[in-house]
Amino acid sequence: MHDTQTSPASSASRPFSELPTPRPSMLAARRPGVRPPQDVRQTCVLMFVTAAVFVGLAYQSWTTLQTDPPAPVVNELWAQLVLAALVALGLVALALPVRRGGNVLWRAAQLGALVALGVAVSVLHTAARLADTPTLLVALVVVMFSIVTAIALWSTSVRRWCAV
Repeated sequence: MHDTQTSPASSASRPFSELPTPRPSMLAARRPGVRPPQDVRQTCVLMFVTAAVFVGLAYQSWTTLQTDPPAPVVNELWAQLVLAALVALGLVALALPVRRGGNVLWRAAQLGALVALGVAVSVLHTAARLADTPTLLVALVVVMFSIVTAIALWSTSVRRWCAV
């Protein structure tokens, strides 16, 4: 028969002081008790405002769809509506990690700002094709806020805070 041999592990339990410390969450504050610099706080507020502007864009797309637009533009307006809503949700979701100083999620916020800028330029193109003044004005405001948000996320203070 087979002779089984157990491993020479000790059966004594380890005290709690030897347990490994849990890894911090990606959303956990990196510097507990330290208030972020004013530039970081302003960038987070700007991200929320930009999200609100994108919600306004989604509403404008919806109202344009209700006015019987030309057939070639209908699919673009639906895509614009969905993308504006997704960008707004993304900006809101990524504002807090930037304030807390998370490096990975800060990079995700930068990518989200670039996507927002791409959506804004696409909206501007669609508005120009429609020759619709209200949509064009909303598109210009969205482009302006997207550019400012993208610049703010690459600023020196935000970069230093997120420990790059």
